[in-house]
Amino acid sequence: MVRKAIESFLKKYQIPQDAGFIVTVSGGADSISLLHAFKYLNLRILVLHCNFSLRGKESDMDEQFVKRFCESYGITHSVKKFNTIEYANEKGISIEMAARELRYAWFKEIKEKKNMDYIVAGHHADDVAETVFINYCRGTGIKGLTGIKPINNDVIRPLLSCTKADILNYIEENQLGYRTDSSNNSLDHVRNRIRHQVIPVLKEINPSFLDTVADNCNTFTETEKIFRYGIQKLQESVLDCEEDEILIDIAKTLATPAPYTLLYEILKPFGFNKTQIGDILNSHTAIPGKQFVANKHILVRGRTYWRLYDNSNNIQTTINIDECGNYNIGSLAFEVSCFPKPENFEIPMQSNIACMDADKVKFPLLIRNWQVGDYFCPIGMKKSKKKLSDFFIDQKFSSKQKKECLLLNSDNKICWIINHRLDDRFKINALTKNIIQVHIKK
Repeated sequence: MVRKAIESFLKKYQIPQDAGFIVTVSGGADSISLLHAFKYLNLRILVLHCNFSLRGKESDMDEQFVKRFCESYGITHSVKKFNTIEYANEKGISIEMAARELRYAWFKEIKEKKNMDYIVAGHHADDVAETVFINYCRGTGIKGLTGIKPINNDVIRPLLSCTKADILNYIEENQLGYRTDSSNNSLDHVRNRIRHQVIPVLKEINPSFLDTVADNCNTFTETEKIFRYGIQKLQESVLDCEEDEILIDIAKTLATPAPYTLLYEILKPFGFNKTQIGDILNSHTAIPGKQFVANKHILVRGRTYWRLYDNSNNIQTTINIDECGNYNIGSLAFEVSCFPKPENFEIPMQSNIACMDADKVKFPLLIRNWQVGDYFCPIGMKKSKKKLSDFFIDQKFSSKQKKECLLLNSDNKICWIINHRLDDRFKINALTKNIIQVHIKK
């Protein structure tokens, strides 16, 4: 059964017989039967074994067993010992995740170095059933119910059609030794509880349970493809972009067959959770301006759209300018220069350059973010005051633009809404003798 499964797998996925295979071998029945079958089929193989140093002498005995097995069959092999616990602590991740990262990083390194084609893992039908139930408990949606992929880039799993019983029968028929991981019997791990307590009951209810799981996985795989296709089409109908903002049309989203699911699929990659998605969906009746924050992104409820933008580069600081020179705030670079007013001086029309009457400006200048209550006298309006909040509305600023807006201040007065509007109190006129110029370069 094991050899036939591998032959059928290679034929089905058109994998050439002369390809190079890295066979990952732990020493357990699954990987030993896999290795033996690959050797019997005369395929080009290289065995890799990881010693994760998690079970003391037992781990070392696994390593020695794999070495002796390979030597007895003349199989090229390599082993590597990892300090998995130390790595997990350094990265702040679980032991399971640490072991996964360590082994696949090594596998891929050797694959490139030895010019091999595939990394072969010994997962089987029982592993698929366990994984489906773990994913179901975690709430991973349709994708989690598709099981384990037979091919994932350069990683192949040719034994997914074999049950654990098939593998043990192969071991017995070929009189092969193997190692048993004592931790597999511990009910402290979720997978083991499902393996020893849940799956046996389901097999009693349905003796063909593993075949049923395999059929369901195939169905869910097709269903997931249809789901992704539908989500893509719906996203195309509700999404737009404006500069570096993603716009989600509120009315069109609410009109789709499944607004919550669509919004979840759009926003999940940006770190928004299910509770937030529900709150965002309910915000369609709220006053525009309500904000939701996830990781580096902010979503704002606008009049027509939910507006999503990256807030990681938002400047949230102040800087004092004591004299003319070059300055930086984050990615913003600018030059402050002072000079006598030339004859026939023409005020630059570029939005990133502000020229002011030096006699009206007092050092130190201050660059800061806008605050509620700020006001200025727009150029041309003389001493008429205007709230910045009203200016933003008139100019149709998005929430992102308001957050990123910087002001140039002199003596607690706004001289310039940077890149937008100069204050009338600091403008150049016929009596101006000296000029201060602020040039935003980046």
